[in-house]
Amino acid sequence: MSVPAHDERDYEFAKKYKLDIRLVILPENTSPEETMAEPQLPFTSEDGVLVNSGEFSGLNCQEAIRTMSALAEEKGFGKATVTFRLKDWGISRQRYWGTPIPMVYCEKDGIVPVAKKICR
Repeated sequence: MSVPAHDERDYEFAKKYKLDIRLVILPENTSPEETMAEPQLPFTSEDGVLVNSGEFSGLNCQEAIRTMSALAEEKGFGKATVTFRLKDWGISRQRYWGTPIPMVYCEKDGIVPVAKKICR
């Protein structure tokens, strides 16, 4: 993602090769002592305020995402989407407890497992 202050792998890469690390999100703090301290890196939470981000500085993360998405769509170079990855829910993730049981909703019986043998 090329944001070493906010991604674990990018942070490790930047530290290893002594690259500059620029903060673009600061944690939202209520304590004055925490506000003065450097945040622990990498800071990966979306509970923060943008800094060093041009016109988006000062926005909280959720507001910045909406604003940037709207700008990308307005200018025609992108749009907001949600991406799912097959590996996140694949059967390989079930190796310790087995594959999921396929279920169907039956108006008579409610949620029931799919029959092992399909009748034709």
